[in-house]
Amino acid sequence: MKYVITIIAIVLIGTSFFSCKENSFEKQRQNELEMFNEYMRAHHAGKDPRPSGLFYFPLEEGTGDSIKIGDRVQIFYDIWRLDSVRIESSGSYEPLELIVQHPSQLTSSARAVSGLRALHEALTYMKKGSKSFFIFDSSLGFGQNGVPGLVGGFTPLRMEVRIDKVYPGQPPAE
Repeated sequence: MKYVITIIAIVLIGTSFFSCKENSFEKQRQNELEMFNEYMRAHHAGKDPRPSGLFYFPLEEGTGDSIKIGDRVQIFYDIWRLDSVRIESSGSYEPLELIVQHPSQLTSSARAVSGLRALHEALTYMKKGSKSFFIFDSSLGFGQNGVPGLVGGFTPLRMEVRIDKVYPGQPPAE
């Protein structure tokens, strides 16, 4: 009987711990969305998001065809938190090179800038030489865990991208 009571106590403590943690994540996500919506109302009222939730703002129109899934691109970028703190930059000499993937193919555990679902989606709206910025919440960014030493979890971001070069790729097999 003593062991049964001990097991029940462990189960109850464990359940309360995990449910508190889950509620904490839900609360953090709710706080993020409230802050995100407030920012958008203050700075970009009336702008509608893309179906994914990405807010896309073109700054300079490029030339040629739009970038497609499978294309290899070189980009220069800057990423800011919504409070205007810059958290990452490609710099002005070395572009980031990546192969554009469908955002649904990227895992939420991706930790590099090249793994941002928002980036891959936005690239498909751009052309060589174009420049744009886009704003997105953590569901299209670094998620609930963030990137240690770079950005916390549940952090909405603003990213500015300039397309330097585009190399046509092979479209993904269907």
